[in-house]
Amino acid sequence: MEKRTIKLETDRLILRKFTIQDSQDMFESYCSREIVTRFLRWLPHRTCEETSRYLDKVILSQYKQEYSYCWAIELKESGKVIGCVDIRSMDLSTMKCTLGCVLSDDYWQKGLMTEACKKIIEFMFHEGFVRVQSHCQTGNIASKTLLKKLGMTYEGTLRKYDIDRYGQIVDCEIYSIVK
Repeated sequence: MEKRTIKLETDRLILRKFTIQDSQDMFESYCSREIVTRFLRWLPHRTCEETSRYLDKVILSQYKQEYSYCWAIELKESGKVIGCVDIRSMDLSTMKCTLGCVLSDDYWQKGLMTEACKKIIEFMFHEGFVRVQSHCQTGNIASKTLLKKLGMTYEGTLRKYDIDRYGQIVDCEIYSIVK
C-alpha cells in the first residue's frame, strides 16, 4: 500500500510536492531567516545553493520512498512557496504519525499554517491514520499555540527528547489529535 504526497487545496493555499525550482522561494521565505529557524534542527541557510542542496538531498529524495508526505505551502494568489508541512515517524502498526511544519515569518498570525495543517490532518485521517501527533521545544510558544488551534491535546513534556540546531538535547511538549 503506497502512501505519498498528493496535491491538496484550501481557500488560500495549494499544498503540493516541492520541485527544485522552489529553492529560491524557500531560501527567501524561511530557510535563511534566523527567527524562523530558531526552533528547528538546522541553522539558517547562508546561500540559495545551500537551500537547493537541502531541497534535493532531504526533501526531494523523500518522494522516492514508498511512504512519503511532504508538502510545499504555496500561496494561491502569488504562486510563492512560503513554508512546508511534513509527516514523519509513521508507525503503520498503530497508524500514528508525527506532523512538522515551518512557515515564513512574513505570514505568521494570518491563520495560514492552521489552514494548511488542518487540511493535512484531515487527509491523514482519510489515509487511515488514527493519531496525528506533534512535538515542539518547551520554549516554542507559537508552535504550542498552533497545536492547540488544530484541536490537539497536550499530553505532557518529554524530557531530553530532541536535538536543537546546536546539538543540545532539549525537552519537548507533545500534543496529539485522534480520529
